[in-house]
Amino acid sequence: MKNDDFEILKEMLFSENWPIAVNPNLICNLSEESKKNRAIDVIDLIIEKKLSSKEKFLDLGCKEKYCLKAAEQKYGCQCVGFNENFISSKESENIFISNSLEEIKKMGTYDAILLFDIIDHSKYDPVNLLKTAANLLSPNGRIYMRCHPWISRHGTHLYRKLNKAFMHLVFKDEEIKELIENYEPEENKKIIKPLLRYNYFISESGLIQESRSEVKEPVESFFKTKIIKERIIENTSKKDFFEFQMGLSFIDYVLKKN
Repeated sequence: MKNDDFEILKEMLFSENWPIAVNPNLICNLSEESKKNRAIDVIDLIIEKKLSSKEKFLDLGCKEKYCLKAAEQKYGCQCVGFNENFISSKESENIFISNSLEEIKKMGTYDAILLFDIIDHSKYDPVNLLKTAANLLSPNGRIYMRCHPWISRHGTHLYRKLNKAFMHLVFKDEEIKELIENYEPEENKKIIKPLLRYNYFISESGLIQESRSEVKEPVESFFKTKIIKERIIENTSKKDFFEFQMGLSFIDYVLKKN
């Protein structure tokens, strides 16, 4: 990109005309209470199956412990979380966290498995990750997967630092480092055709898609401004402006065994 173009886009970025990525009222702050409430919302929104106290819930790739606590509070069942960066521990009578998949497997199968914002951001291959989930699933269990496409308006969580829609599609990582202090790119599969790719991952894993729902937001005409549109095309498809795909904020799947 020419330096002049960068300066023009930078000026546009910091203007009031550039649309926001996320409604400020919906941005979760880092307080303990806020995280607890968000976890309750996640469980209520994503987990369709009502679990009995004798069934088991697995948060595969749990980032924190809040969803486990919310599930235990709602269902009173055994809740297990996997995160390789955590120290394995028994948090309470019904909550156990492990950093070992082998340990998770030894505990048997699970009736509900949550993959919340994991597929897009995990370092693991998505097909292998879904195969692992399938092997851990009970015969009548369900996998609840929320996907967060990179091509969406807030696909890299940059809104936590600068709440500007599609910023990551307009600027390259090295440019964002100039715009945001201490910026480090997160792990991301950079999926630009979400429905096509997620369907492929699911099919290759051997799982069946029971249902799918999409959270959509319209792409503002602002992003069709010539200089912005050309940059988005350059950084994504190299050919087309994927307006439909850009409008997919989240995609929720319910998966079951074949």
